[in-house]
This record gives sequence, structure tokens and C-alpha cells, in this order.
Amino acid sequence: MGAASAGGGYEIDQSCRFNDNDSAYTTQTFAGAGTGTGNTCTYSLWLKRGNISSSQYFFSVSDADPYFIGFQADDTLRFTRASGGSPSITTTAVFRDCSAWYHIVLTIDTSLTAVDRWKIYVNNVRQTVTTGGTLAVTPLGTAVAHYIGRYVTAASYFDGYMSEINFVDGTALDPSSFGETNDDGVWVPIAYTGAYGTNGFYLDFSNSSDYGSDQSGNGNDFTDSGLTTTDQMLDTPMVNYPTLNPLVPTSNTTYANGNLQQVISSAVGRTSRATISIPEGKWVYEYTLNVTNDKYTIWGVCRDDTTPNEIPGTSATSYGFYLTNGNKRNNTAGGGSAYGTSVTSAGKTVQIAVHRNGTSLKIWAGHDQSGSFVWQASGDPAAGTNEMYNITISTSDVWFFAGGNDGNFAQTIGSVNFGQTGGFTYTPPTDFLSLNTANLSEPTIKDGSAYFNTLLWTGDGTSPRSITGLDFTPDLIWGKARSTTYTHNVWDIVRGVSKTLRTDTTTSEAGNGTAGADVTSFDSGGFTAAVGTVNFSWLNWNAATYVAWFWKANGAGSSNTDGTINTTATSANTTAGFSLVTYVGNGTSGATIGHGLGVVPNMIIVKNRDQADAWQVYHSGNTAAPETDYLVLNTTAATVDNVNRWNDTAPTSSVFSLGNAVEVNTSSENYVAYCFADVEGFSKMGVYTGNGSANGPFISTGFKPAYVLVKRTDAVSQWSIFDNKREGYNVDNDVLVPNATAAETTTDYLDLLSNGFKARTTDANVNASGGTYVYMAFAENPFGGANTAPATAR
Repeated sequence: MGAASAGGGYEIDQSCRFNDNDSAYTTQTFAGAGTGTGNTCTYSLWLKRGNISSSQYFFSVSDADPYFIGFQADDTLRFTRASGGSPSITTTAVFRDCSAWYHIVLTIDTSLTAVDRWKIYVNNVRQTVTTGGTLAVTPLGTAVAHYIGRYVTAASYFDGYMSEINFVDGTALDPSSFGETNDDGVWVPIAYTGAYGTNGFYLDFSNSSDYGSDQSGNGNDFTDSGLTTTDQMLDTPMVNYPTLNPLVPTSNTTYANGNLQQVISSAVGRTSRATISIPEGKWVYEYTLNVTNDKYTIWGVCRDDTTPNEIPGTSATSYGFYLTNGNKRNNTAGGGSAYGTSVTSAGKTVQIAVHRNGTSLKIWAGHDQSGSFVWQASGDPAAGTNEMYNITISTSDVWFFAGGNDGNFAQTIGSVNFGQTGGFTYTPPTDFLSLNTANLSEPTIKDGSAYFNTLLWTGDGTSPRSITGLDFTPDLIWGKARSTTYTHNVWDIVRGVSKTLRTDTTTSEAGNGTAGADVTSFDSGGFTAAVGTVNFSWLNWNAATYVAWFWKANGAGSSNTDGTINTTATSANTTAGFSLVTYVGNGTSGATIGHGLGVVPNMIIVKNRDQADAWQVYHSGNTAAPETDYLVLNTTAATVDNVNRWNDTAPTSSVFSLGNAVEVNTSSENYVAYCFADVEGFSKMGVYTGNGSANGPFISTGFKPAYVLVKRTDAVSQWSIFDNKREGYNVDNDVLVPNATAAETTTDYLDLLSNGFKARTTDANVNASGGTYVYMAFAENPFGGANTAPATAR
């Protein structure tokens, strides 16, 4: 399949798919009480969710009042008795990321105090839980039936993937026995090397004829039910494959068979897309008909702004091969145009090949004809000829493998295979690969915290105060008191210490004063702050809570002469796509400024340092002609069309252009510009459309976000900042507003996920129906890549 190692010395080669429609599970009843006798044990597994927002129990133990651990209908994780009362623990966090793997550890030690007797860890983080009743002895590891993949009474089955299950009888262990944080900050599996105890077991699912074969040496084999050899998968915590994405809100649609099947509840057309977007390169996937009715489906690709509640190929942003007549379809509600022969028999397989190369996206379709595989219309993907479509795209566009039905039937349609089933029915064209995290290009930045990070602290009123915790010396600091209505303040290394600007007002640099809480030095690992009067206590007033976001540029910088105005300093980090620029305006429309990035910036924030002028924002997703428009960081205003900001001229890889507005270019006045560019796997500036539903749009970034800034452009709205530290779990990602001094609010707006974010509110600030939003996001870690561990689910 072309999959490379995900990095590290330990490999997991397979997982087991548990399809709830097959009533799939495996079970074992131990002969005796075991080492721990229900008092002490550890259960560890890696898990990738299929169905969400339904009861999904992945481990249960028979008893007079059975115990189980699993996901509730609200997507919290719970360990409890079947009676649902005493005792129980339920996580505060919800877990509904279907694009990647979770590591879950349950530890029981009844010799400890009540609060520590039962503990749940997810990705090495001990979960905050609510506790019901007295945490007592459990039947785990005793002489009763144990089930993996179902609830004891068979009323509920798990749907998804499981891998690397360890049950240690008689010892309470923390997650470090089963995983570690690698050098890039990603939690990854390691081999468990300790003792298992009498009733301990280890299931690695290496034997597709006997998934329950115990590899611990204890011989505690489980008995399989509802599992077949086709349920062994290459999708693992080390190499993560795409599935169809249930987080894309699609009505009348659910998913089955590990999210590889689309289930349509009524005769309507719906488009489903994969969880991993199509990167540069050559890729292939397959679709196999389940029944004859599956011929009424269309398979190909779609852009991320394609409406999911439509038939594939009916919009300008979806392209596909129509199985029922062999035609190709794009932006048409009819049968499409001639391309090849139809595919109408159950069991037949269609292969789709895609080559993304710069601004070109080529698509081919082929299938079995009279006993041999044929690419339609004499297509030759290996040679790059006779493609079904050759689409001209933007390099920043996000495209997905996609398909679905045409509305003729309500049914569970056939199965998609992205390569996780162990191979393809037909040999892919030369150099075409399965899409998985190991086959993605190797990221330039594997640990986002080396270039961007967030710190939290509580003020103590001391002066000076050193704030540390970064892996770099910051060049840009954006700080805000969370608990009070102090202002948002920005410092950077180019302008120098004790020179702050406030994003929530137009105040000039000098107007902010230097007598209060201020940055007095940029330090290795953080900064030093001073404290003055309460009116200027921006970073360390006693008992106030704070957050700051930090970016790494390239130190104090030097003059850049690429533009018609030589900058006083440009500090550019070309690796991270970020630069600090200071310049003196000349009042001339068409003036240009060298940004130093070497690529086209996607977002530029400009402030007049000398005057009380508004903050001006350029964003590449702001309307179809973003160079003609601007946003204002310190207000809620919608986008404005005005030539005097960017001179109606798009930025280039070396410069950005200015009009003669006082906010960006008055003669002899000083300005600062913060410039940001997309860096694959680390930063992205994009656009999305709201749907006005609590089941909001999913926005793919290609990485696990550490920070997201959102602004609606077509109407008045707040700017909104989210990060992975406040509170740091879904759905409780707290909000700060750059255009106001307001304290942090705890309104639940977004899920931050392993490869993007998802709106979880109807609030118009992030998800009005039909609203247009731009965003800027930075990564905790890339989603994956060659020699790179895949990001864990969040």
C-alpha cells in the first residue's frame, strides 16, 4: 500500500473492525477469581469511533448488576453499573472525533481513597469526572463473562475499530505503561512489557481467523461472534486511514461498517466525503456495490464547500462517475455526459484515481469489463492522459474523495475502501497510493509548539514576574486577562519591549503608556512582566487569571528592500509562515511593503502605531476578491470594499500593496504589520459557510488545532478566539473576543479535533445559517505524514 512507518520503534500492524450491524464481539469467561479479585486491574486499548451520539459500549463484565465502559448518547465516556446509579464515573469531556484514534485507560485500585479508586485516562490525560455512589469492588478479572465490543445483554454493540487491548489483572497502572509522548509531542503506543496476572490478556488482532487469541502468554483466549476475516484492518494508531465523515452534517444519513458505508434513510440524494483531504500527489480508492440498487450512486471528489444534502455531481464543486449509465457528472441534475460503460451488478468494484498537482486536479474512473479491469474512455492515470476531468483549482482549495446516492432508494449502499481492508481489488496505477497518514508528505513542522503556543497563569502582583513554559523565545506576544475586563495587548520584538498595542481599541502605541503591567523582556521560554497601577495591570494583577498566545518570528529583524517602501525592520520566519514588519508610510497609493515570507501571505494585520486608527485586516478568504476588501480587528463590522486599503492588488510572494488610507499608509507615520501564510500541517487561513445548526459545519485544517480565530464577514459579529488550553477539552473551549475587553465566556461554540474544528452552536458569531466566516488556525501537531506519528483524536 506504500505506507511508511509513522515513526518510533514500536509498530501496530492491524486493528479489528467491530460493526454493530453484525452484532460483532468477542467474549471470555475466566475459570477463577484472578489476581486482582476485582479490586485492582488496568484496561488499556486504542480505539477509533464509528457511530457517535449513541450508546457504544466497548467492554462489559457480567454480574448480577453488570459493569461496562463505553460512550453515552451525549458522547461522554462512562464506567458504571448497568443500573446506571451507584457506583459510576462519567467524564466531563465529550469524545466525538471519528477521524483518528483515542488511547483509553481504565485503572481500578480500591485500596486508594474514593476519588482515586477508579480513574479514566484519554491520551494520557486523566479525565475530570462526575462520581455517583461509593466506588466499590468490581467484577473485572473475576470468574464471570467478559465482553469486548458489546454490552452484556447484547442490547448495544460498539461500532468502530479497536487495537492493542491490554488487560492487566492485579496491578493498577497509569498510561505510561502503554504509551509515551514522542519528541514531537504526540502520544504514541509502546509495547507493554510487564506482567499480566492470572486473568490478564493481550489482544493484538493479528489472527483474522481468531481475533480473540490471547497474546499475553496466559492462554486467556476469547471466542469471536459476528466477526469475519474481512474485519481485520490496516487502520491503526500508527497508520490512520480515512473513512466517510459523520461530522459533516448530512440529513437522512448515518454510517455503518466502520464508517465505510453510507446509510440513507429515505429516497434522497446525499454526498458523503472522506475524513482526510486530498493532498498533492497521486491517490486511489475503490467502491464496491452491495446490491444492484447501488448502481444509482456517483463516486469521485468534492470541494469542502459542497453542500452535503445534494446528489453528487449536481454542483459546480463536485465531480463524479455515475455508475447507472457510465456517465460523468458535474454541475448537472441530469444523467451527465458520456464517459464509459455502466456498473450495475452487486459485487462489482469501481476504482477512482486522482492526481493533484499544483492548480490541476485530474480524475479517472475504471471498473471490471468482461473479466478485466478497464479505465473508462481509454484513460491512463499512470501516463496522465484521457482523464474524466481535469479541474483547475486553487492551491489552497480543500478537496475530498466523495460520493453518494442519486435519491432513487433508501438503503445501505456499498462499501468504500481507501486501502484499510488490506489492499485493493485491482492493482492501482503506477505511483498511485492509498490515502493514509503515513503516505502524506513529511511535515516541515512536526511539533507546533516550537513556533506557536499558549500559556495560562494566575497573577500574583509581584514585579518583575517571569512567565515561562515555551520551547522558544517569543517574538510576538498577545495577552489577555481571562477573569476580568482588562484589554487585549500585543507586544513584539521589532517594536521593542514596553510598547503595547490594544486590539480592542484604536489607541496608538504611545497612548497605551508604559507605567503599568508590561513586557520588560522577551526571554528564552517566555517573558518578564512588570506591574504598575491597576489601570495598567495587563499581565500580572494579583489573583487575576491570564492567557497569552506566542509566535516565533526571527528576532529583531532587518530592513527589507523588496517593496517601494523599505521596511524599518522585517523579522520573517519562513518555516512557520510568519513575519513582523514595521514601516513608515509615504501616503502614496500603490506603495508596496516587503513581508519576507517567500510565499503569498494569507492574512495581514496592520496598525498605525502613531495614531488612534483602526486595525486593518486582509484575509485571502474574505470575498472572491479579497484584495478589494478589509476587516477591522477592533470592531464587529462586516467586510468593507475599499481600494484605499490594499490598492485592489493581491499580495505576492515578496510584497503586499497599500492604498493611501491613514490606517495603512499616511506619510511619515509608523506602522506595524503581522503577516501569516499557510504552512501545510501547521497553519491555515480559510473560509466556511455556517448552517445555523448545533450540528454545525466541519472545517478541515489538516492538523490538530491549538488556536482558532473566527470572524463573520457578511454581517456584524464578534471576532472569537479559541485555543487548546482554556479549558482544553470538547465541547468546553472557552471564548475571548479581540474586539472587546470582555472577560472570557464559557459558551460552547466549537469542537477542536484531530484534523480541524466543528461548529457546535447556532450562535451567529460562528455559525449563522448561510453566514460566511474566515478563520486563522495554528497546529498543536500535524494530522500525520511520512515518518510522523498521526495526531490522536480529541
